[in-house]
Amino acid sequence: MFIDIWTIINPIIRTFVYIITLYSIGSILFKFHFQKYFNDEINYLCNTIIKNSAFLGLLISILAFISIAGNLGGELKSIFELELIELSFETIQGRSTLFLIVGFSFLSLSPYFPSLVFKAFNIVGAILISISFVVVGHSLSQGIFSQLLVLIHVICISFWLGSFLPLRYMCTIKNFTNLYLIADNFGRYAVVYIGILILTGLMFSYTLLGGILPLINSTYGNVLLIKLFIVSMILIIGAINKFRIVPEMKKDLSTGQIKLKNSINTEIILSILVLFTTSILTTSLPTPMGM
Repeated sequence: MFIDIWTIINPIIRTFVYIITLYSIGSILFKFHFQKYFNDEINYLCNTIIKNSAFLGLLISILAFISIAGNLGGELKSIFELELIELSFETIQGRSTLFLIVGFSFLSLSPYFPSLVFKAFNIVGAILISISFVVVGHSLSQGIFSQLLVLIHVICISFWLGSFLPLRYMCTIKNFTNLYLIADNFGRYAVVYIGILILTGLMFSYTLLGGILPLINSTYGNVLLIKLFIVSMILIIGAINKFRIVPEMKKDLSTGQIKLKNSINTEIILSILVLFTTSILTTSLPTPMGM
């Protein structure tokens, strides 16, 4: 019974880890690329997103670490057993979670330092958080090449998803003319980021599956197909944004803001579904090759 509970709890925890991680790193990347178009309000917003997501990330990372003891003991009460908590430090999952905790700690502390240290702490925090994804899971069993693919994949998807909240907020600011410049330039960067995202994702998936047939005849492959279908829907919406909504925004800013905001709301919902299916793949299902 308790094992079934952890089978449910683990993907949920992992989904929150993904969401908070990608929005944290994504906000840093978004600010890096587009800060020259910001006003004080947008700059404050991005800093607030980084600060709040870092705090939430720290909490969920601690919860993720505690859940390792629960998995080891197989019971809900196992999270309170000191011996199992100590043993958690020796597991691969435990070490990965420690990278998350330290990374989010850097992001949490960054607002309390001057600008140069603030940027340095953000960079270090983002790197540590990214590393946490390549020292555990399927990528670890496949070697350095797969780890590199995952690292690049995390950075690219962070840029994409991390743009949602800042762009959505800009859609609520009346007469914010820089929104067109940011959205237009975002579309140009997105072509590169998303192209690399798709390439690394397909290469890593093929490595794990060992071929095309397991997409059809394995549970892991079936869930992966669902994920790919949802991703394709987000890509279609992104293409509509770039080639239709953003150009219209140049002619009619207020109407374009409404359309872009509604589009982003849909993308946010779909991205959460993608991250949930990813969490199932990484926590609950073995690959067709038995990893």
